[in-house]
Amino acid sequence: MSRPSPRTWMLASALLSTWGLSCTPPEEPFPNQDELEVLQSLHTPSPLPPRDPTNKYGDNPAAAALGQRLFNDPSLSSCGDVSCKSCHDGEGRSVDTAVARGCNGTLTGRNPPTVWNAGYSTWFMWDGRADRLWNQALLPLLNPVEMNSNAGHLKARLEADYADEYLAVFEKEIGKETDPDRVLANFGKAIAAYERTLNRHDAPFDQDVRRFLEAAKAGKAEEDPAYLGLKTFVRKGQCSACHKGPMLSDDQFHNIGVKDLSDGQRGVAAAASSMLEWTFNSAGPYSDAPGGVESARLLRLRNDLSQKARELEGAYKTPTLRNVQLTAPYMHTGELKTLEDVIDLYDKGGEPVGNYAGRVSVTVKRLDLTPEEKKALLELLESMTGTAK
Repeated sequence: MSRPSPRTWMLASALLSTWGLSCTPPEEPFPNQDELEVLQSLHTPSPLPPRDPTNKYGDNPAAAALGQRLFNDPSLSSCGDVSCKSCHDGEGRSVDTAVARGCNGTLTGRNPPTVWNAGYSTWFMWDGRADRLWNQALLPLLNPVEMNSNAGHLKARLEADYADEYLAVFEKEIGKETDPDRVLANFGKAIAAYERTLNRHDAPFDQDVRRFLEAAKAGKAEEDPAYLGLKTFVRKGQCSACHKGPMLSDDQFHNIGVKDLSDGQRGVAAAASSMLEWTFNSAGPYSDAPGGVESARLLRLRNDLSQKARELEGAYKTPTLRNVQLTAPYMHTGELKTLEDVIDLYDKGGEPVGNYAGRVSVTVKRLDLTPEEKKALLELLESMTGTAK
């Protein structure tokens, strides 16, 4: 039997349309099996971040207490009035402006990410310039447009104000430290120990997901209040392609079409290479677990930079959505003021080509969300604000 011609199909479709019928198959019920697995992955994180083998002081209470003092101390900056807290304060543990102010009125190039739940991540900074929480802490300390400090200034402040605490944690007098890089690494490890205590999760979102899964199991998914929000998040919006797992982030790098014409617009494609050669990376001499797993992890990134170069051009780290309502403005540029603005950016599939480096990831495309879907998605995002531990 010969196959119907395209013209025959067109005529048949026109007749069906005239009769009020459609060739489009009915939509598959939500959630299907794959979507169910995604939803099951969105569970409440474990109460404490996973252990970081590269920082043996990461879960030391004395190190955390020292790190808290250092975090709040502006005297560690060259200008004497900028601390870690300057960019990571308030309910959102960030700033409410697009960028932050550093020493002598200089401005950061990007919006400071929140430090809530930072201990759960494996890559740091928007462009992946750090691969562990402790080495990330060194970047703002040494950055000329942030704290503009150095190892010598840091050691002098430690000797003057922190000698006893330093000795208690690191079992060596700060005055006898002859390696300036060791002083920097120990500073970072104390800061990380404190930041690992800054956890805020167990949100209404988690309760909603658990309830929805029970409703779906009972065949009553559409009756659940979270149905439209979760369906939009997982299916039509494709948000869960990147925002998945307990922390609502894949902790990887993607180009989503955010307007960025700055010198740093290439994102991880430009920044990761220097991190791979960095003295302080997780496979280096100041790591407490050099080589092994850490070397393999960095090797995978090195391979990605060569084999997936086009995909990583203009790509930035997926931020966690936990507590996202508290961390406006949004994106690495900080140019989107509200969550509604973020939804609109995704709805149109990112900004037009030419407004950023590279090309958008395959999951970023025009969504054509309805007003009801946008509202449901916004309510879902707002429900992700957790309880501070």
